[in-house]
Parts: sequence; C-alpha cells; structure tokens
Amino acid sequence: MPIRAYCTICSDFFDHTRDVAAIHCGHTFHYDCLLQWFQTAPNKTCPQCRKQVSTKHIINKLFFDIGGEEEGGSVDPENLQNELGRLRAVLSTKERDCRDKQKLIENLKQIAEKLKQESERLKKDIGDKEMVCSVLRKELRNLEKQHLDSQAAKEEARQLRVRLKTYESLDTVLQGQRDEVEAMISDMGVGQSAVEQLSIYCVSLKKEYDSLKSSFRSTNEMCEKLRREVFISNNKLQKANMEVNQTKEDMLAAQKDLTNADKEITSLKKKVEILQKTLSTPSRTNDAISRLVFESPAPLELKPCLHRPEHDQDIDLNLTFDVPTPEQTERKPSHSHAPAKKMRLDSTGLVWSPHFG
Repeated sequence: MPIRAYCTICSDFFDHTRDVAAIHCGHTFHYDCLLQWFQTAPNKTCPQCRKQVSTKHIINKLFFDIGGEEEGGSVDPENLQNELGRLRAVLSTKERDCRDKQKLIENLKQIAEKLKQESERLKKDIGDKEMVCSVLRKELRNLEKQHLDSQAAKEEARQLRVRLKTYESLDTVLQGQRDEVEAMISDMGVGQSAVEQLSIYCVSLKKEYDSLKSSFRSTNEMCEKLRREVFISNNKLQKANMEVNQTKEDMLAAQKDLTNADKEITSLKKKVEILQKTLSTPSRTNDAISRLVFESPAPLELKPCLHRPEHDQDIDLNLTFDVPTPEQTERKPSHSHAPAKKMRLDSTGLVWSPHFG
C-alpha cells in the first residue's frame, strides 16, 4: 500500500498543488505552512519533534514519484498496523501540542492579566502625572505672568527713577539758589541731550506756573464764595437772635399771663368756696321766697336754675345756658311799683326770688 503523507501543521495530505519542504530532522511539511510557523512561533523549532532548526537548512521543495494503485489489491495487516501506530503517534503529538498550547494560553492569560493591571496602574500614574502637569502648567503660566509683571514693574520703576531725577532737578531749579542752578546746568553740558533736558525743565516750569495760577484763581473764587456764605450766615444768625429775643419776650409775657391766671383762679376758688358756704347755710324764708318766685309773673324761661353737679362738689362758673328770650308784650301801667327781685341762695341750688323792700 503506498504511503499517504500529510502536513502535521495543517493536517492536509501532500499533493502536486502545493510545494513540500523538509528540515534536517527529517520531517516534511507544506512550505508555506512551515514559513508561517517560523514567523509566528516564539522559537524556531520543529513543529513535530521540537528540535532547534534554522531557515538555512530548509529543503524548499521535494519531488515524489507516485505510481498507480493496483485494482483489487489485498489489504496488508502490517501496513494497517503501521498506519494505526503512526496515527496514534500523531494523536499523542497533537494532544501534547494541545496541552502545550493550553499551558501557553494560560500563561498568556496570566501575562495579559498582569499587563492589564500594569496598564491600569500606568493609566492611574498617567492621570496623576497629567494632573501634576496641569498644576505645573498653571504654575508656569502664573510664573510667566509674574515675570511679565516684574518686567513691567522694572520698566515702571526705571521710568519713575527718571521722573524722580527730573523732579529733583526741577526742585533744584524752583527752590535752589542761583549757584546751584548754574552748577546743574554746567554739569549738563552743551550737547543735544542738555538742550532737550533744558526744554523739559522749561515746559515743566510753565506747567507749574499755569497750575499755580489756576490754583490761585480757584482759591480766590473759593474765598469769595466763603465770604458770601459767611455774610449770609451772619444775616441768618442775626435773624435767629432776633427771633430768640422775641421768643424770650413772648415767654415772659406768657409767664406773666400765667401768673395772672393763677391769681384769678385762686380768686375764683375763694369765690366758689364762699358760694359753697352760702349754699350750705339754711334760711328761714326759703319756702316763702320760693313760693313767691314761682307765683311771680316772670316767664318760666327766664328763671335760670343752677344745680349742684352730681359727681362733683364744685360749681362750674363758666357754664352758659341758651335761654330763648320771650317777645316783648305791652303791659298796662300800674300805679303800684313792682317789688324788686333779689337772688336767693338755698341748700338745693341757686334760684331767683323776689324780695320786697
């Protein structure tokens, strides 16, 4: 029975469509399968026996002379036994390769897990580093801003020093003696810069003169305004003093009136007390006088009656009455004179009573 060889990498039988290659250990494979194996495997070993091989010792192409099979040939048991042993060996090899690949897969999984943990750690470190970088960038921007501010401050300080020197020179020109001014001008020299400096001094002196002039004018205006305000304030003060004096006089008059009113009240209180005593004194002729008063021809509307208050013992002397006045009627002249009527005080009140004299 002819030998039917196959590639242990792809498990396909050899045929004339694909090239067959061999290595120095004696095993044969498809040429492209062997090249792919060497490219993907970590070590260059034989896919079947795991011996170290080199790409230099590869036989790129093998040629086989294949004869026709006899029809109706008998099956050789030894060949079948050899084929079975070969298949078992191939199966054992495949199982071993499978176990190796399984271990390799487990190792790769462990390596992948470690790499994943390492990647997470690196990501965390990267995040921390990025945060630190962000803080450092902010600090760098702040430092750049401070640097610019410091440069601006230096420039401003330089300008201020120049202005201060100019002001000192101007102060010397304004307040110094003639010798000091002449010495300063002689120190300046006769160059273009000296002329420019003198022109600056002249312009500054003119500005100072104009400023003093305007300040003097505004001061005069302010003084005139203050004078007017003082005059107005004095007038208001005089009016206020006059009003105060008038108020004092009014207060004195009011105090006098109050004193007189107190005296009058005291006098009225005394009169009230006398009236009260008179009202409390009984009279023998009360009944007769009352009868005569009520029988008198005077109208009843003209008979005022003063009654004692219900809740007070004092009599209000300011109390008034609205009494209608009767119309005037003609009376016949009588030969006898009417008796005079006098006021009588009794214990019940003040009434009008006639008294014949």
